[in-house]
Amino acid sequence: MKKKWRISLATILVVLGTGITVVTANEEGIAEKSVSKQAALGNTELIPFQLLGINDFHGALNTTGSFYNDAGEKTANAGTAPLLAGYMNQAEEHFAKANIGAQTLRVQAGDMVGASPASSGLLQDEPTIKVLNQMKVSVGTIGNHEFDEGLAEFNRIMKGDKPANDPYGILADYPREASKTELVIGNVVKKGTEEIPFGWKPYTIKEVGTGTKKVKVGFIGVVTAEIPNLVLKEHYEQYDFLDEAQTIAYYASELKDKEKVNAIVVLAHIPATSKDNKVAGEAADIMNKVNKIYPENSVDVVFAGHNHQYTNGVVGQTRIVQSTSQGKGFIDVQGTLDPQTADFVETPKAQVLPVDPTDKDVPKSDEKVAEIVKDAEQRVASVTNKKIGTAKNQTAITREVNTNKESPLGNLVTDAQVAMARANGIKADFAMTNNGGIRADLEVGENRTITWGAAQAVQPFGNIMQVVKMTGAQIEQVLNEQYDEEERYFLQISGFTYTYEKTNVKETPYKVKKMLKKDGTPIQPQETYLVVINDFLFGGGDGFAGFTQSTLVNAIQPDTETFISYIEGKEAAGEWIDAAIEGRKTLVDANSEKPLEPTPKPPQDTDTSDDSDTSKDQTTAVEKLKAATIFDPLYAGDKYLMGVTLPRATISLFQGNAPETALETAKASSGQVVAQANEQGIIRIDVASFNLKEKETLTAVVSDQQQNKVKFLIEVQPKRTDKTDDSSLNSKELPESTTKKNLPQTGENHSLMYVVAGSTTVSLGIWFFLKKNG
Repeated sequence: MKKKWRISLATILVVLGTGITVVTANEEGIAEKSVSKQAALGNTELIPFQLLGINDFHGALNTTGSFYNDAGEKTANAGTAPLLAGYMNQAEEHFAKANIGAQTLRVQAGDMVGASPASSGLLQDEPTIKVLNQMKVSVGTIGNHEFDEGLAEFNRIMKGDKPANDPYGILADYPREASKTELVIGNVVKKGTEEIPFGWKPYTIKEVGTGTKKVKVGFIGVVTAEIPNLVLKEHYEQYDFLDEAQTIAYYASELKDKEKVNAIVVLAHIPATSKDNKVAGEAADIMNKVNKIYPENSVDVVFAGHNHQYTNGVVGQTRIVQSTSQGKGFIDVQGTLDPQTADFVETPKAQVLPVDPTDKDVPKSDEKVAEIVKDAEQRVASVTNKKIGTAKNQTAITREVNTNKESPLGNLVTDAQVAMARANGIKADFAMTNNGGIRADLEVGENRTITWGAAQAVQPFGNIMQVVKMTGAQIEQVLNEQYDEEERYFLQISGFTYTYEKTNVKETPYKVKKMLKKDGTPIQPQETYLVVINDFLFGGGDGFAGFTQSTLVNAIQPDTETFISYIEGKEAAGEWIDAAIEGRKTLVDANSEKPLEPTPKPPQDTDTSDDSDTSKDQTTAVEKLKAATIFDPLYAGDKYLMGVTLPRATISLFQGNAPETALETAKASSGQVVAQANEQGIIRIDVASFNLKEKETLTAVVSDQQQNKVKFLIEVQPKRTDKTDDSSLNSKELPESTTKKNLPQTGENHSLMYVVAGSTTVSLGIWFFLKKNG
C-alpha cells in the first residue's frame, strides 16, 4: 500500500533494490513514491499496471445516452459497444507506449446482462457474452440482474450451452460461445451452507509482469446483500447473502496470509457516488467497515456498481470507482506494482471517462465487436422492426423525471397497465410501477413510427402484472416508502394524483398529504381498490414493503407484452401515442391545503363552553383513530397480526372478547400483549403465543398518543390454503421494522440467518466470518 514519510518540501532520491526512484514531497510535506519517473531513472523492477473496467453494461450493444461526471458535466450520445471497445483499446495502447513493461487487465463489476435492449435481450444476452469476450474482460462478478431469470439460466449463458426455449424462433441457431470471463463472488452461498453456487470462486489471483519480475494480484467479488429486495423470490430464496464488509475482510485476510497476495482489487456490485475525490454511498461505508474489521486489508481498488453513478475517489488508501452504466463510460485505473513488496507502490490513480463519439481523439470502433452487434441486430430485426404504433409527435417520449419524480413515459406505462387490465374485464382503479423498471425512452422513428423493439426496450423485464387489492392506507404507505432519506426508489402512477409535504424527520423527509381519484374524490384509508403492479413489487421489490400486504386477485400479461399490446391497440383504433407530465405528484406547503378529510364545522349555536369543545374534539379524535385503524385478516396458525393505524399508536391485545373495562384501563390479566405501531403506523404484533385456532376471537384496544381508545374484535379465519400464502408477511419472520432498509436478507431460514446469544444478534455474514476463523 501507499508509503509516506513526513518531511519538508523537497525531492529525495531513494535507493530501492537494484534501481532508483524519485520521491517528491507535496505541499503538506508528505512524500509519495513517483509512478511516472521510475522508468526514466532506470528502476526496471517496478511494473506499470492498468485496470480497465466497466459496470452495469445491461446488454447495451448499440444504445447511447447521457454521461454525467461528478461536476454535472454532460456528454451527450455516449456509448455503443464497438466504440466502448475502441476506447479501451486506445487506453491500453497509450498506457503501453508511455510505460516500459506495462501490463493491462480488464474487469467488470456486475449487471453485464439483464434489463437489456432487444438486440441482446431477445437472444438471452448471448451476444453480450461474445462482446465481452472480444473486449478481453478477464475477471468479473455478478450483479442483481444476473438473478433476473435465476442463476441457473445465467450459468447456462456463461457456459455457452444451448437454451431450453426459443420463444421467438431466433435463438436456437445463434452461434453462442462460452464466456472467457472468470467469475468471482464471495458473499452468495447456497442456503444453510458455505458453498458458492456453480463452482464459482470467491476470488482469483492473476500474475502480473514478465519473467522473474511478477506480482500476484487478487480479485475478490461481492454483490449487494439487498438481492432479496431487488429480485423475484423464486430466484433468490435458495441462497444466503453474506455481509459484504465481512466477506471482503475475510478473503483479503486469506489472500494476504495464505496466498501472500498484497495487491487486492474488489469487484463490488455495490452503489457509490463521489464529489471532489470524496466517496459516499454503501461502497464507502463498507470499506470503512473493512478498515475497522481488518486494518491490514491491503484493498487497493474497488470497482463499484448498481446505482449507475460516476464515482472516483479514495476512502482511506483505497481507490473506489464506477463508470455510470450501459457502456456510456469506462474506468482507467493506473498504478505501479513493486515485486519486492508484492503491492502497489501507492494508491492507484484513476479516470472515469465518457465513451464520447465527438471527442477530438475519438478512437476507431472495434470492428469485431461491431460485427457481433450487427449480426445480433439482423437476427432480431424480424421481431423488433415491426411497426406497432404511431406517435403524435416525432420526438421520443422521455423517461426523464421532473423535480416531483414524474415522467411522461412513466405516465404512459402505468396508463397502459390500467387500460389493459380493463380490456381484460378487470375493473382496475390504479397502477403503480417502480421507476427502475422503465429502462429506456420510447424511441420514435421516421413518420412517427413506434416499433416492437422500441417498446420492448422500455419494459424489458417480462415481469408478470399482478392485480391486487389494497386499502387506501396501504397505498399511502407505499407512497410514503418512496421518501426515505436516500429517495433512491420511487414509483410512477396512474388513476390518481397526490400531494405531499416536507417533514422534520430526517429518515422520511416527505410524506403524503392528500390522495385523489381522477374524479377528484379522496382515496379513503379504509376502502379497498384494485391496483395493477408487477410481481417484482408484489414481492416487496425496491424495498416497498407495503405491497407485500396487498391481496392478489388476478393477473394480466407480463409488462413487456402489456405495453406492446396497449400500443398495438391504439394503432388498431387509429389513435396516436402521446404522453406528458400532468402533475400527478405535487409537493405543497404544509399549510397551503386543507386536510384530506376536513374537520367538520362546529354547530352554529351559542354554547362555547370548554366542556362542550373538549367533548367534540375527543369525538373527532376517536373517529379519526377508528378510521385510521385497519387490521389484516387473521388466520389460524398465523404468527403475526398485521395492520395500519396512527403513527406510534399503542395496541393492547387480549385473547378472547375482553370486557369493556379494558377500554378504560387498557390493562389486562394473563394473555395480554402490548405493542406499538411504527413511525408509518404499521402494526406488526407477534401472536404466536396465542396458538390461534379457527373462530377464536382477539380483542385489540388501540390508543393514540392522547390516550383516546378504540376497541376492535378480530375473528380468526380458517387456516390459509390459497396459493398466495407465500406473499403474506405472516409467512415470513421479518425483522421488527418493515421499512425498506430492513427487509429480510436471506429468505425465511432465520435459524441460520441469526445466531442469538443472550440479547446479541449476529448476522450470518459475521457468523460465517467467525466460523471460518475458528
